[in-house]
Parts: sequence; structure tokens; C-alpha cells
Amino acid sequence: MKRILIILPIIILSMGFSLFNKQPKEDKFWSWFSKNQETYYNEIENLEIREKIFDNLSTELKKVHQDLVFEFSPIHENGIREFTISAEGIKELFPTVEKLIEKAPEIKNWQFNAFRQRIPGDEFEIQYGDFKIGYSDIYFRYVDGEYGKLGIELNIRDYDGNGQTQNAIYILLDGLIGEYDITMGIDWIDWVKLDESNIENLNPITSLRTLIDQKKN
Repeated sequence: MKRILIILPIIILSMGFSLFNKQPKEDKFWSWFSKNQETYYNEIENLEIREKIFDNLSTELKKVHQDLVFEFSPIHENGIREFTISAEGIKELFPTVEKLIEKAPEIKNWQFNAFRQRIPGDEFEIQYGDFKIGYSDIYFRYVDGEYGKLGIELNIRDYDGNGQTQNAIYILLDGLIGEYDITMGIDWIDWVKLDESNIENLNPITSLRTLIDQKKN
């Protein structure tokens, strides 16, 4: 009897550990996030610890998939802070993002988003060091591509072909039509320097939002 009493707790602990290991990686991530969510809600703007807590979050997220990235919004007037998980436009990762967000818990004052969301309005710009670009610097023309998608030629003011410039423009496009729609709605992109004398024959980039929505419908 004594031997049974000694062994039984060990068996129970072993079973618990085994069950934890079998827990889906999505559930493990949200379990970790739930325990730490107050820190992320309150301390993102705290520059003294932001790098550390972002590194911790990145480490946990990469346990789901190494290529996933994240973004936080400021706290909105209604008290909601948004937490967005992005596939960085990698279509093959979309199911991974969707599955992770589907398993997100309901936590007060949090909104969880799959993919970078549209930013309302027709005026938006970003800055990379000394480089600044906005919607007003980009025009386009398009053709119908395969499977109902669009092929677009972006005409960019002062375009230099730099990879950093393209990254900045992708961020602008994510803000304009959302990460999901840019990946699923656009077949290909050509990049050219804007000819200022030809603007009247081009479409302002902000009209791409309406065009994409029409294609979806």
C-alpha cells in the first residue's frame, strides 16, 4: 500500500505534463498571451521595456510559425487595443494565421485581427528615416489578371527601385486595402517611376480600394 501511495502522485504529474505537451501550439500561445496581456495592454508605449516584451512575444509567436509577425494599435477611445497577427503577405501562411485567430480568447479591451487591416481615409503616409511616401505619391493603371485578380502598374513619385521603398509601399497598400485583399486580389505588380506629365492618364492609388471591392462582389 505504501508503494502505491508513493507512485500515484508521480503518475498523475506525468499525465498532466503529457497532456500539456499535447496541447495545440495555438492554445499554448494564447495561454501565454492571456497570462501576460495586461503588460502588453499597459506597457507598449513604455520605451524602457518595449523591446524586451516585444522580443518575448516574438519568441512565443514563432513557436506557432517562425514567419509570423505582429502589430499593436494605440488604445482607442473606447478602450480597445488591437493585436494583429500578420503573414507578411505570404499566402501559404494565411491558414496558419486564420487558425490562430480563430482560437483567440475573449479578453476585455482586446480585439484580435487576422492580417493587417485597412486604415480608414484617403490620406496616409509613412516615413523611413529621411524617406517619406504617401498615397498622394502613387498612381496606377491595371489590367484584369487571372482568376479575377488585377495586374497593376504602380507609378511612384521619385521611385528609385530600392527594396526599402518597395517595402514602404507594401505597407501603404496594406493600409489602403488590407493584407488579405492585396494578396488575394492582386496577381502581379510592376514598379515604375512616375512621369508627372502623364498623371491625367493614371488612377490615384486611393481608387484601388473601390476597384478591389468591386472585383470581390
